[in-house]
Amino acid sequence: MTTKRLIAMIALAVLAVAVIVFAVREIRLYGDVQVEQSRTPTPVPGYGNVMQVTIDPSLPTPVPVLRSGAQGEAVWQLQERLQALGYLTGSVDGQFGPATKEAVQLFQRQHGLTADGIVGEDTRELLYSDSAQPYATPTPAPTQAAQVTEAPAADDMILLTAEAENTIPVGFTADGLPLLVNRDSPLPDDYQPQQLVNMRDYCDSSIVNIKGSEIEGEQIAVDALLAMLTQAQSEGLTSWQISAGYRSVAYQQKLFDDKVYSYRQQGMTGAQARSAARKLVAAPGCSEHHTGLAFDITVPGTSFGGTKQAKWLEEHCWEWGFILRYPADKTAITGITNEPWHFRYVGADASMEMRETGECLEEYVERKQSEQQ
Repeated sequence: MTTKRLIAMIALAVLAVAVIVFAVREIRLYGDVQVEQSRTPTPVPGYGNVMQVTIDPSLPTPVPVLRSGAQGEAVWQLQERLQALGYLTGSVDGQFGPATKEAVQLFQRQHGLTADGIVGEDTRELLYSDSAQPYATPTPAPTQAAQVTEAPAADDMILLTAEAENTIPVGFTADGLPLLVNRDSPLPDDYQPQQLVNMRDYCDSSIVNIKGSEIEGEQIAVDALLAMLTQAQSEGLTSWQISAGYRSVAYQQKLFDDKVYSYRQQGMTGAQARSAARKLVAAPGCSEHHTGLAFDITVPGTSFGGTKQAKWLEEHCWEWGFILRYPADKTAITGITNEPWHFRYVGADASMEMRETGECLEEYVERKQSEQQ
């Protein structure tokens, strides 16, 4: 091999190495440019170079703690769930009021949670899980069984008029008429219940469930109520529940204020809210519940109106001295929207006569007063 040929081969080798080095350098440079470009913020129309941030959809969305005074979609869903399980018998309105709190407490007690009426993480998790149990009527303790008074027979209650010698019967006026309580005829200032009984202690839970542990009623009316529901049960109508009984004026004030507040939140003026509230909630001092003779009778999980139980009561309640206090066709007279669950004890004489005449209590009292003049 000649010297010239050897030099040529060396030159070619050096050139090849130089080409390879140049190519590697270019590849690295191109990669650095791509990385830098990937770090450059993506332009967002109207906002310049703003870094776009993508939120991981798998991250949990914060859920607020629900308590008295809360309102909105979360409360609406809560009420629907409680109603489906039988803990809430009232309406679903998106307002966390006393009825919703009591329903939450019932759920918490039945599931061994702290009964504070607040829907926190533990309560929410259990409430919406498959482990949530429907409302179960509590079984009275053995010590309570002795306190249960046997209800009078239905036939005896038909003739019951709540008369008492030398005294004015509870819920009646001096002239023997059922006491009329409405916005035009407030409860007399000196009115006092005579014999209130705790209905959860007094009533047989196999006949009727008492929703609240503090619900009370006048004994004469509670006895008639038990007799009536016992008869209904014998005819195959069960699942009775008492959602309300006696109410103090102070508690009625709270219910009225809560309803006014809910209307104010909808944009009504104070006057508009109070006017609308009076159609659904009696003003303090003007509620039938102050007498201890009125009861809200319901069936858990229903709105009650239109149920077999509601139809049976409307047809037969007079036999035990009760009336459907706010019929749909008497709203213009009573001033209260139809409440198919609200029944008032007026005694057998009055209920029988009102059944025959088709009168509501306002009409009955007005006619009887005119006849006595």
